[in-house]
Amino acid sequence: MVGILVSSGGNEICGGDNVSGDFLQSVSHGSVSVCGGRPEMEDAVTVVQNLLPSSYNVRPRNHDHGGEVKYDFFAVYDGHGGSVVANLCCERLHKILVNETVSSNLDEIDWENVMVSCFEKMDREVSEKEVENQRIKSAGSTAVVSLISKDKIIVANCGDSRAVLSRVGSPPIPLSEDHKPDRKDEMERIEGAGGMVINWNGFRVLGVLATSRCIGDRYLKPFVTSVPEVTITSRNESDEFLILASDGLWDVMSNKMACQIARKCLEGKVARISSSLLDHTCNAAFAAAVLAEVSMARGSKDNISVVVDELKKLI
Repeated sequence: MVGILVSSGGNEICGGDNVSGDFLQSVSHGSVSVCGGRPEMEDAVTVVQNLLPSSYNVRPRNHDHGGEVKYDFFAVYDGHGGSVVANLCCERLHKILVNETVSSNLDEIDWENVMVSCFEKMDREVSEKEVENQRIKSAGSTAVVSLISKDKIIVANCGDSRAVLSRVGSPPIPLSEDHKPDRKDEMERIEGAGGMVINWNGFRVLGVLATSRCIGDRYLKPFVTSVPEVTITSRNESDEFLILASDGLWDVMSNKMACQIARKCLEGKVARISSSLLDHTCNAAFAAAVLAEVSMARGSKDNISVVVDELKKLI
């Protein structure tokens, strides 16, 4: 496999640096970024263990956890017009989130408002960088971000990357909805702001951009917005794993297929016959790598970034 970055375990990863360790909120995680058929890698991945840690000294009202509230952070950024905005998000968005919550009781936060504020601040930072780098004006990035604690999964999504939860006994549960220009409510929002959705090799904002929400792309505002949609999902004992991925995977693979492949990898039912997969001792990292390989085999020509978070041991 050419142009692949793989990581497993985790303390802090930005763009695929190798680290090791275990999570309290998930059994293990793995991530992979593949350049694929594109001339440039424009995706980025961030993983931070205990981003919002016990040092805040705030205990939840529900003491069934037996400890303080902690959240692990996972994000996939899919850049366009270059990698500059995706890399800025990779470096900065989780730090903005820390600053936004540092004086808050983590058990009482209005997560939707916090996430919206963080994405808007990230978008402003990108705009301010135009003075240093004029390429930013015509560049942008989608962002799908997840915070995982022992009792909830918070997902904020802006663009057409996606988060999908696998839960025993249920069909795959999408925790985000793709922001496509032809989505009825997105088209109404764009047209209400005075813009147009044009079918030019697929539906695009002003015939240019194939996603209706992202960070950056100042020249397409207000038709393209950085405001994320946020979901908050209560965890239970049936949760198996969470997949975050860029559209390089989802364009060629259904939620169901992705979850079936990941589950078999986590259960150890997929043979490690490819030389590029032999070194992955972490099953979650192996699952992420297999999903990327299958996506390329199914014809994906895009960058592909995948994060797999194992939420419980499979027997």
